[in-house]
Amino acid sequence: MISNHMLLSFSQSVAHGGQPIGQLTAYALAHMGPARSNIEYNPDVGLEAYTNSSVHTRLTSYTEAARSVHGPAYDPRTEERLDPEIVMRVGEGKKHGRFWLGDVVLNTGSTPPLNRLRAASTSSSVPISQRPTAVAALQVSIPVSFVVL
Repeated sequence: MISNHMLLSFSQSVAHGGQPIGQLTAYALAHMGPARSNIEYNPDVGLEAYTNSSVHTRLTSYTEAARSVHGPAYDPRTEERLDPEIVMRVGEGKKHGRFWLGDVVLNTGSTPPLNRLRAASTSSSVPISQRPTAVAALQVSIPVSFVVL
């Protein structure tokens, strides 16, 4: 059986000369434009590079948490798979049955539930973060200007 991860990674791999593409990079590229386009994922680009402004926040949160677990030199773009525990922690679990990042590519059967992660957390664990609300995301993406009359 072909998984969603395999399809997503395969379509991005074909578009990038057949080189292997990990889940994080495939997720980022899928939100930057069509798979057929010649786009390279660069984590330093701003939120305007993505089709959805919340994708930048998700990628940045995951990358920062992964580096706090694996060390500052860790590059999650080079990993084949997302770390489901980190995804659970940065996305406050599965809201409405969906992961905050990479929902279709993560194996839900092997991912511990949020209450188990909370119980096993220590002071050195990645903190369980609250997801930004839709209103908070819009406030970040919409510039506000004040007019003085």
